[in-house]
Amino acid sequence: MENVGIVIMDLDNCIWEHLNEEPELTAKALGIKEVVEFSDEFFDFFNSFLIRFQNEKVTMGQTLNLIEEKMPILYFYGYTPSQFLLTSNRMKFLCNELNKDALELIKYLSNKGIKNIVKTDWWRYVQEDMLHTYGILDYIEELHCCDNAYLKSNPLSKEGIIKPGKEEQYVIIGDSLTSDVAFAQHAGIKSIWFNKDGKNENNTPFKPTYEVPSLLDVMKII
Repeated sequence: MENVGIVIMDLDNCIWEHLNEEPELTAKALGIKEVVEFSDEFFDFFNSFLIRFQNEKVTMGQTLNLIEEKMPILYFYGYTPSQFLLTSNRMKFLCNELNKDALELIKYLSNKGIKNIVKTDWWRYVQEDMLHTYGILDYIEELHCCDNAYLKSNPLSKEGIIKPGKEEQYVIIGDSLTSDVAFAQHAGIKSIWFNKDGKNENNTPFKPTYEVPSLLDVMKII
């Protein structure tokens, strides 16, 4: 990919990895004893978030309404949606582990003069703090988050990120076919599917330009 000068990277399960214990640790932080029920509602909210905002920009107000709808257990314990969201975002520092390969890759791209951009489907204030904590923010030239913006699955999400007529200069790296690779397909740019250890099959209509089992393999492509 000789023409590539800009790399867009995903965050969740790419630059850092979610721990399976995230719902349980969040429930514990809130003092909620019904961990199984909380975990079910926790995942229901996050899955519904991706569906709810498929066709419109993400707003905090609608996100809080969705939490209230999908997580009635919070009301039982006297928590507001805002309190849950603040706790959940705070817990992300304990519930994620940095992918050291990602940091090595970002430094490699930066040393080559390639521009590093992040496009994430979550809120800027927490993602920016995590990037800073992990020592990555200094290597990122643009950070595009979900605040009043479209999710990557929406064709309009390319606006303000991809310069028209310059599509050959971009490639996106991410673990999600329906989000990251879909973004590439809508935007007309190349994509690298990070299929960790080659464990997942592609049963979607979205076809990545490349597939790698390790982020270090990206160095052989770019």
